[in-house]
Amino acid sequence: MKGKRTNLEFKEHELLITEQEGLLVHHLKKPDTNMDNIKFINTNGIMVVTGDYGNWVFCREFHPSATSEQVSDGYLIEKLQILSCQDPYDYDVDATLLELQNNFDNYIKDCNDSEVDPDESVIEYFDECINLVYDELDYTHYAYRERPSFMDYDEIAYVKSPKYWLQVVFDGFEEICRRLNENKKSE
Repeated sequence: MKGKRTNLEFKEHELLITEQEGLLVHHLKKPDTNMDNIKFINTNGIMVVTGDYGNWVFCREFHPSATSEQVSDGYLIEKLQILSCQDPYDYDVDATLLELQNNFDNYIKDCNDSEVDPDESVIEYFDECINLVYDELDYTHYAYRERPSFMDYDEIAYVKSPKYWLQVVFDGFEEICRRLNENKKSE
């Protein structure tokens, strides 16, 4: 199993499992309340997740299991996005800034290795990107429109990370798998 993505703990949560013909529901919730609850509903080739961390519809079933390997975040997100308008990502300023700084450092290193003076317009481009990085719209507008000619679009620093609530859903799914695995071992 992966490490936890969030700081939400499920130790106090109970796991309720409902199975009916063509329907499997795993419900994590605190006893006698619906606080921090997450329901994983598998039916008819889809998994719907609902509760306090949003509503998410995946275009295939994902059954928590004690024996199967865990599904990667990327694969889950892929199945979330297919023909869907659900946006699983938030703009990640810190990661974009880090990538931007790495790109600038690599540019300077390449210039030094080639014994070529850095182009002042490229330095200005990176400086302006760093100044604008905290506003996603201004940053992306500038970074993509003013990019240096040698830079491909896929080289522009722009990082998105899975939304926090979706990461809680992934942690909840893995908690269910962990509990199923513990139950299997104790049998």
